Amino acid sequence: MKIDFDFNDREKSGIKKKFLFQVIQKTLSNEEFGYLKNKNISISFASVDGKEIARINKIYRKKNVETDVLSFSEYKNQKGIIGAGDKNIYLGEIIVCYNYIKKYTKKEKKNMKRQLAEIISHGLLHLLGFKHSKKMFAIQKEVSFSF
Repeated sequence: MKIDFDFNDREKSGIKKKFLFQVIQKTLSNEEFGYLKNKNISISFASVDGKEIARINKIYRKKNVETDVLSFSEYKNQKGIIGAGDKNIYLGEIIVCYNYIKKYTKKEKKNMKRQLAEIISHGLLHLLGFKHSKKMFAIQKEVSFSF
């Protein structure tokens, strides 16, 4: 599997492209995603400030609040991805609010690198058609423990 991603760091978050790639790679290495083995995967990733993520959240989810991550998938579910005949698959866009994550991590006394990995993995799992479930949370937790 080839992985390509664009990274727009408007927030100047300090998230390293190498870290982002490692989280994406670790998430996609789960046996659940064997169907992607011979695909070229591309993803858009952006880090924005709290005001911007609240604006986007209001437009698309009708919630006028900051949040940690938003995902905009090109596919409705895994069947859609599997059924896509093309070798090149654009999964969609993940948008994070680094400052929101940083505040939450400090408040909850969590490890920032692990929390960030878990949230990025969470966003990617949504791009892959996952809804909130025990399986989804288990995969993202497993990914975060790698960091």
